[in-house]
Amino acid sequence: MIFWLIFVLAIVCVIARGFWLDRASITWPAADGYISSVDIERRNDAGFAGGYYYRATFAYDFSDPDGRHLSGTWHKNFSTESEARDFSVRELPVGKAVVVRFNPKNPASHDLELDSWIYTNDRPTSLGI
Repeated sequence: MIFWLIFVLAIVCVIARGFWLDRASITWPAADGYISSVDIERRNDAGFAGGYYYRATFAYDFSDPDGRHLSGTWHKNFSTESEARDFSVRELPVGKAVVVRFNPKNPASHDLELDSWIYTNDRPTSLGI
């Protein structure tokens, strides 16, 4: 019984810490950046249907308030290579302007700010007109 209580408490602490850190990054200042490259690679995963998936990795560049050039990456997984390529052309093509949130105390800690459509891939492709 005590083991389970400690286990559940540990899980709650980990989740709470994640929410705390995520909430802090929302208040970080924003910098203008751009997508500098896209790399799509096939990755093996026995747990994934078909035994593999495609990972699109988007590199982005930005400058902090002191003018230091920084870069980072963000990735998204897809079932097929064509899905990954279509997504990258539609949502995050090379050269696209993006917003980067960075920790003002340590600009090397940063996140690409993306809208919810990019995460869920449910952006309408037409207005049905």
